Amino acid sequence: MISTVQLKISMLKASLFLYVILFMLLPQAHGQSKSNTWSEVKENGDGTLVIAYSENSPFIYNDAQGKLAGIEFEIMEEFVQFIDEKYGVKLNLEYEHLYNFENLLDTLKHSQRPILGIASISSLEERKKDFKISDPYMPDIEIIISSWAFGSVSSLAEFANMVKNNRAITVTNSTFERNILELQNDYFPEIEIEYARHVDFLIEKISNTDNAWGYVSLPNYLSHYKKGKGISRQRFFMVENPGLSIATTLTSDWDIVLDAFIMDSRFKPLLDLLIEKHLGKAFGEVVASISNINADLQPDIAANREVGVLILEKELQDLKLRQSELEIERKNIFIYLAIIAIVFVLIALFFLYRLVRLKINTNKSLSEKNEQIQTQILELNALNIEKNEMIGIVAHDLKNPLTSALSVSELLRSEEITVNQREYLSYIKKSLNKMNSLVAKILEIKVLESSSFKTNYSNVDLKQVTEQVISALKIQSDSKKIRIVADLDEVVASLDRSLIVQIIDNLLSNAIKFSNHNTKVHVTLKDENQTIRFEIDDEGPGIMEEDKPKLFQKFQKLNARPTDGESSTGLGLSIVKKYVEAMKGKVWCESEFGKGAKFIVEFKK
Repeated sequence: MISTVQLKISMLKASLFLYVILFMLLPQAHGQSKSNTWSEVKENGDGTLVIAYSENSPFIYNDAQGKLAGIEFEIMEEFVQFIDEKYGVKLNLEYEHLYNFENLLDTLKHSQRPILGIASISSLEERKKDFKISDPYMPDIEIIISSWAFGSVSSLAEFANMVKNNRAITVTNSTFERNILELQNDYFPEIEIEYARHVDFLIEKISNTDNAWGYVSLPNYLSHYKKGKGISRQRFFMVENPGLSIATTLTSDWDIVLDAFIMDSRFKPLLDLLIEKHLGKAFGEVVASISNINADLQPDIAANREVGVLILEKELQDLKLRQSELEIERKNIFIYLAIIAIVFVLIALFFLYRLVRLKINTNKSLSEKNEQIQTQILELNALNIEKNEMIGIVAHDLKNPLTSALSVSELLRSEEITVNQREYLSYIKKSLNKMNSLVAKILEIKVLESSSFKTNYSNVDLKQVTEQVISALKIQSDSKKIRIVADLDEVVASLDRSLIVQIIDNLLSNAIKFSNHNTKVHVTLKDENQTIRFEIDDEGPGIMEEDKPKLFQKFQKLNARPTDGESSTGLGLSIVKKYVEAMKGKVWCESEFGKGAKFIVEFKK
């Protein structure tokens, strides 16, 4: 029993061990891009190279737009161009951001992928057992910086006081940490150390506190000094390492082509341009003069370095001064432009004010005129009503005497009278008929324009009504030998019968009046899909273009005249339009002068 339990415990321990191993390996494999070896890229003609990095201004960092920038970033972009031009292969770079500098070194040490690492990595002998390092491309000088509150201390005693009484901030596994640990071991055991993820965080922490100091590289300092960070440089214990390099994993073969690139004739001019861009014109020359690598270095190394750094600081101060002057100029230009813009705005506001005042005055004037027009309209309407009433009274009072006069003329014609007397009576009767027709039309218009006018709808046999009107006008048409040609569909519609009779009568009598002898008048009634359509088409003189706008207006005299001296009141077509529209219909005329006229009436079903 005990042996069985022990066996199970042993198996459980083995399983846990395997899980731990898998747990450690999975994060490395998860989400990592494939990185090709140089041999694979050269053989295939293309491939991908992964670049692992940790932030380190001015070597690699994110700019204001969030894009990667920096000296080593641009070196790697030029490296791609070098590979393409020299070996004719296409290389794609993929950048992997690591949380801190320690992760970067661990990745280079343990990764099985052939990747590169960049973050101003110092070329130390002890690192070469963990990963490969390229030939140094830049001197590696490291200085002490402190919070702005310290200023630059002038003596070793002040420096010792600063170091012992304030905390040191550094980056794990960096040369900065090594330098501080050496100070701690050799001179200042009291040093209190705090760690930052990478050098940019280190400088940020120091600039935001008043009791911190730490080591950074000279380019780190100058880059942040240029940006106006609140840091001070201390002139004591400056350190120089063998140089800055680009690293790759031990299993990688990229070191061969990387060293070829650094030794290529184009690399030095490229580096000079990048250094000038990020660190100023004097950096390359000054750093070369203060480096231990320079064989001509003067004996007093510390003093020489201090002078060199002061030169660089002076250049950056001059640059900042020029930038300030340019900024002042830009602000002045902005102020001038703002003043000009304000002047234009004021001018625009002045003209706008004038326009508004003008609009107000114009609106006031228009309002007064509108009031006058409304008053005149009311007066005209009152006069029109009064006029219509007067016309109605006169027309009504004339109707009875005219009827009596017509009756007397008929009686006189039945008496024995001379031929001349009979002819005179005929003229009198004709004139009385004209006057009676005019009075009837006026009374009809009065009824139409009054509020008492109403339509009486009923089912109307339109074919029958049309035939009755044609029959009633037969004497009139026969007298001129005009043939009425009817083409009538069987149509029954809900309309006002009396109004339909008046409409057809007016249009057909007009067609007869304005047609010559021995012609035709076509009368058409069609039952179409959604409409009922009347057409009365004559062969008269037609309508002139200038007369068409006046065609359906009251008391209009047109150029066309009745062909046999018939009377025309100028009211018939206006009455037709009123009647048609009262029944929700449409009426219009289609005519070409000299080719007759076609009047069309249309009702919706």
